[in-house]
Amino acid sequence: MDLRRSAGTRADPRPSQAVCGPDYFIAHACCECRKSWKVRADAGAACPLCGSCLHEMGRSFKAPKRSDAEQWQKVQAVWSAGFRFWSYRSHPDTEPLPERLREVDDFIRRNPKHPMRIAR
Repeated sequence: MDLRRSAGTRADPRPSQAVCGPDYFIAHACCECRKSWKVRADAGAACPLCGSCLHEMGRSFKAPKRSDAEQWQKVQAVWSAGFRFWSYRSHPDTEPLPERLREVDDFIRRNPKHPMRIAR
């Protein structure tokens, strides 16, 4: 029977096992609307409120409160500099992203090869 199946003359009654992983949802944000959504990684998502393109932040992104304008400015500055919000488990000795907006410029200068920074 296995020879017939391998030759293609006999249909395989076993169900095919398609290999597909789980759908990963990654945090995306709109800094203009100060909102965050988790969407599929391969989707080119648009903000449901204003229609602008959502920025892919990373799986470890925690959105600040909508009323915290300074933190949203920090998020936008860090994202614009090429940094993403991913897990630090593989890089435990890496300097964490800055906490405040006033620390961003100095952080960017000190970390040109930071592992959470995409190629610029």
